[in-house]
Amino acid sequence: MATVTTPTDTPTAAVPTAADHVVRILLLVILVACGVAVGTVGSFLHRAELSTGTLAWPDGLVLSLGGLVGLLLGLGELLPVLSGSRAGAPGRLPGLGAAAAGWVLAVIWLSYVGPPFSFQSKGDVVLANDWLSTAYLIAGMALATFFLYRAWIAALDAKLARARA
Repeated sequence: MATVTTPTDTPTAAVPTAADHVVRILLLVILVACGVAVGTVGSFLHRAELSTGTLAWPDGLVLSLGGLVGLLLGLGELLPVLSGSRAGAPGRLPGLGAAAAGWVLAVIWLSYVGPPFSFQSKGDVVLANDWLSTAYLIAGMALATFFLYRAWIAALDAKLARARA
């Protein structure tokens, strides 16, 4: 008599509940708020300088970019690669995307247009048009792009590994 074997070690995908969707959306909103907080603090802090004699180091710029790296690197390690592996938790790519979008929203809001939104020239712009603010904008967006690319590659690798199994 022939026996039929079924693989018992293959994981079954759990169907997400409505509570999982609510938790995922709330976590994404919290991640956007974290990105806005890091972007706002960095926008005000990036101009700080440490003067040693005749040399002035832009340590505020380094600390501001370090805060962004800390946020994105920490989230990249805490969040699962794919969203289905932990109930209610967003995946690494959507989580990092939400935090990076919050950072960009804060930085753009405090840059050339300035709060509150209007097309009139006014003096409440936090990020001025100089090399320090431009370096903060470009380096921050490059760092966000780098971490989003890493998360995308990790998600793609996990999906390909799941398809091979």
